[in-house]
Amino acid sequence: MRTVGAGGSAADAWERLRAGGAPADGPVPRHGRAALLRLAAWFEGADTETAHRIYTAAFAAHSATHLGGAGEESVAATTSWWQAPLADIAAARLTSALPADPVRDHTAQRARLRDAAESSAHWRRSAAQEVHRVLAEATGTDSRIRLSSSAMGVLMELLTAALGSGDATRGPVSAGDLELGIRLHVRHDPEAALTLRGSGGDLALDGLRLVVTPFAASGDPFDPEADDPHRRPTPAAGTGLPLARQA
Repeated sequence: MRTVGAGGSAADAWERLRAGGAPADGPVPRHGRAALLRLAAWFEGADTETAHRIYTAAFAAHSATHLGGAGEESVAATTSWWQAPLADIAAARLTSALPADPVRDHTAQRARLRDAAESSAHWRRSAAQEVHRVLAEATGTDSRIRLSSSAMGVLMELLTAALGSGDATRGPVSAGDLELGIRLHVRHDPEAALTLRGSGGDLALDGLRLVVTPFAASGDPFDPEADDPHRRPTPAAGTGLPLARQA
């Protein structure tokens, strides 16, 4: 690695920079790999004192200017604070410093956020109770259910999670919410038809039977006749579920 160009030593280059000019080997790059290589070259060609001065300027490692007082013995400016002797000094009051901003009180904001969270949780619990109430019994071959907007949202969340947890044509699937305390069970039935009515319109689900139970409930929530293999043919493995359609 070259130290400095033909223009002189690292000390000469440093003096030119202090004077506001460029070193003899061209302008000094301020960013990127070229700047780091130029800085390394200066360090390589500098003596100890010059290297300290270059380091101080390059990395803004200047001594603090807001402290006042005098030590018992003078210490060179290039001496590391780790190796310098201890000195009794006191912080000098900065007459030109701006007053510190008072700490902002976020009590009202926290209260609004807490109220919003509690309100959202209340509406979700109410919606979950509505879903549990209207789907306490399994839907049949032609069921029509009306739900509020919030209840429809909770039901769609559980239905999406249940259908994503497995293949409903191979066996019943379910999804629950521990916080809401309910579990939705879904079973494939080629004869089933369900229409969900809400403020945004009707949603028809063909080939699905739904029932909602408490979250910790065990056992098959569907009626025993639904498990009778002689009542209706069992769909072949891998049979696709009909898509939901707008009624």
